[in-house]
Amino acid sequence: MMQKDVNLFGLPIIRVKKTELCEKRYFLGIQYKVKNHPRYANFVEAFADNVHGVYNRKIKVILNNLGEAVVYARTHALWYKPEELVFGNRPQHIDIFRMFAPHIPVFYCGGGALKGAQNCGSNWIEPLLASSQLIALNNQGKPFLQSWAEHLHADVSPLSYSHAVIPPEVERSALIKARALRLNLDNFVFLSPVARSCDPLSSSFWSNLETSLRSKGYGVLHNSTIFSIPEVYSLASRAKAIIALRSGLCDILCELPVPQFIIYSHNKLHNDLQPMYSFEHFPWATKELIREYQALERTEVTIMEDITTKIYERHIWQTVEYR
Repeated sequence: MMQKDVNLFGLPIIRVKKTELCEKRYFLGIQYKVKNHPRYANFVEAFADNVHGVYNRKIKVILNNLGEAVVYARTHALWYKPEELVFGNRPQHIDIFRMFAPHIPVFYCGGGALKGAQNCGSNWIEPLLASSQLIALNNQGKPFLQSWAEHLHADVSPLSYSHAVIPPEVERSALIKARALRLNLDNFVFLSPVARSCDPLSSSFWSNLETSLRSKGYGVLHNSTIFSIPEVYSLASRAKAIIALRSGLCDILCELPVPQFIIYSHNKLHNDLQPMYSFEHFPWATKELIREYQALERTEVTIMEDITTKIYERHIWQTVEYR
């Protein structure tokens, strides 16, 4: 890796990070240009192109979305073997394991699908859970954690779950970026309106929600690619509330002691994700602070009214308590 900084009074004003796979450029801590990682037709091609000097190893590959990767990291004791190498086909998989299973090295060499186990030279590469297997598990309609445990022929009940590890330098970086956006870190709500797993809500829902929040004196922070996943976690931990369309990011944040309002909408594969991915089924989630909404059964208007009512009631309660 090569890093070049331009400093003013010791603070990085312009920073460039280069690796073999990408280049990221920052101005005042805000990422504004990224050269994308090369795209590969399949993971074996990416592995053969980028990984050298590895022989006779068993390689496990994480292929699925962020939410499943959180479950894999938290249940690593049931499937991980120290003699194996673990790769993610998305860079965010690395962040997730650093947060929730920091002692397990996970690598990235490029994206690409992997439908089944294959040889690559002397290495044996197999998916931790192939996409077809994930769909088959979810088609059972059971909670995902239960299906995953049955897939592993294991019992998850004895496992203990620690909170995410966030290095101090990540927290400092998150604060620098937030301040550059002039965010009031003492009174803001975190919004995450985008999800790969759910159809989007209307733009008017989010704009009306933001208008209402700002009218009550709240700042608003939108989930953005200028923040890494650990930086989002660090900032969301300071929020008065988290409002999100159900996504893998919700799995990352669900342990935070922050009121969270999670909205489910239509999913093209399963229509209703809530039975499989409701937070009531995840032992590490702060269930008492999480409220879930089903957009298939309620209107956007009633969902927004309920969310804002709950937030404003909490705001009044906090104001009275600390007066």
